[in-house]
Amino acid sequence: MPSFGFVHIGTDIMQFGKILALGLVLALGGCASFTKDEVAPVTMPSMANYANKPNVYVDFDFYQGEPKSGSAVEVPQARDQLKPQLQKILTDSGLFGRVTLDEFQKQPGDYSLRLKMYNHPPNAGSMVLAFISGFSMMVIPAYGTDQYTLSLEGLDGQGQALTTASNHDAVGTWFGIWFIPLMANTPKEAVNDTFTRQVNALLKQMVDSKNLKYSALETRIPRV
Repeated sequence: MPSFGFVHIGTDIMQFGKILALGLVLALGGCASFTKDEVAPVTMPSMANYANKPNVYVDFDFYQGEPKSGSAVEVPQARDQLKPQLQKILTDSGLFGRVTLDEFQKQPGDYSLRLKMYNHPPNAGSMVLAFISGFSMMVIPAYGTDQYTLSLEGLDGQGQALTTASNHDAVGTWFGIWFIPLMANTPKEAVNDTFTRQVNALLKQMVDSKNLKYSALETRIPRV
């Protein structure tokens, strides 16, 4: 019988090793990341006139690999790094009442949003190119692109599917000592910016399709 447990553990160790090695390369050399801006910023509709906004539980996962691929590997470290940014995006949107990313805080009747982020770099992306530049002591510059596909599935309080949507964006990173002056353009900032635009675009799409229920404030006609 195949030992799937050992295969899974081995894959996790290799993934952690790659991330650690990339971190060392970035720490010892120069890098600068820039967003591709494939997904444009959106303006959220104002929900200030609604007394009752939908409460939501958000299930968020981050994967390394092609979207919906059986070979995609979950990366909890990346998911946890993006969770505070996701919480801020959801709160700042003004679209919801109570928002939680903790399944144990989910209450009956809450909407559920399933967000899945896939990082699928072409030709091994920036990770391998970082090693190439690193082997040359960062003298030889290298450029890599990390692609990000974000999918959203919305469920109502009864677990019935409401909507599914996805979008795509990318972040490009230069490696080499020549880019030390541009190191203020960090990969973290570029990814957070891209992630924010992708999430907001999907949220607006869901609201525009009237999949969420809002209750307006009562208006009373003053007595004469």
